[in-house]
Amino acid sequence: MKRRAPIGSRKWREVSDFDLKVLSSIIIILSLATVTLVIYAFYLKIQKSQVDVVIREITPEQSTVVQKTMKSATETVIIMQQTEEKIPTEPIESTPETQKTLQESHEIKPKTPESTLSSETDSAKPLLLTQTEKTQNVQNEPTTTQIEQTKPENLKEESKEEPKEEPKKEENKYLKELTKFDYNLLVSRMAENLPPSAKSSIYLYTVDGENALKIAKSTQNYIIDQIGGGKYLVLTLSNVTPELNPSGSVYTVMTEPVKESKEAFKSVVNFRTLGISSFSISTSNGYVICLGLFTSESKAKNFYYSQDWVELTKYGHTKGAKVAKIGN
Repeated sequence: MKRRAPIGSRKWREVSDFDLKVLSSIIIILSLATVTLVIYAFYLKIQKSQVDVVIREITPEQSTVVQKTMKSATETVIIMQQTEEKIPTEPIESTPETQKTLQESHEIKPKTPESTLSSETDSAKPLLLTQTEKTQNVQNEPTTTQIEQTKPENLKEESKEEPKEEPKKEENKYLKELTKFDYNLLVSRMAENLPPSAKSSIYLYTVDGENALKIAKSTQNYIIDQIGGGKYLVLTLSNVTPELNPSGSVYTVMTEPVKESKEAFKSVVNFRTLGISSFSISTSNGYVICLGLFTSESKAKNFYYSQDWVELTKYGHTKGAKVAKIGN
């Protein structure tokens, strides 16, 4: 009966260091080979999930297309092969004879009398016909020069002539029923405030009472003042009566701007109760108060120096009052 050799026996001690190195090398090589195989298997799995599709373009001379699919472990290739038939590059008229011929050649039963091509040719045909139709449309479309040349000469001349604009006449609803000239009534119903354009563009008429009433009834914004001898000055923003040859400027006594519209309105009304034809003009800084209408600067200065400005201050805004010209 053999006895087991103990672990610390001589046989185990006879294993050299060289033997251990050889065993270690074998183990390392096997481990590397295993890891390499695992990585390669994983790489093949990833490649199978990717599909490369190769599609060849269809030329205008192709008709039907035969699709062939070739699969491999790493890619899928789709090859489009053309047949010997040719598709015409011009539109095909739908007639019974062409329908019958196309049915026999493609072995397709049309759903309707107009469907004569297969689904594959139908998908290719619009692409081919679109370019042809565009070319024909461009050739048939007249140019701008041709259109202008076909226009009659009379139409060209008429287009050059601009229509003459006549001054707009509007009826003053507050004076609609007034038939007789009344200066005090016209003063009470004239405009209290004028827009900023009044400082650069106005029309001033020197007329009698009858024409003054006619002008006042033709506009909503007018200012009237009397100059004696049965004559009156009427200021408007539009040329409502061009046959009377209005002036484009007028002199007045103008104050510095006041911010509050209520204060401007109060000043205008109070000055009118004193017999002074006053009004206001809107500006970017507020409202300027204008006192009187005068045809010359000398007349405006005479009015300015004849007034008691300390007394007028009690009735309204007079700060910075001075002779000024409005209009062009």
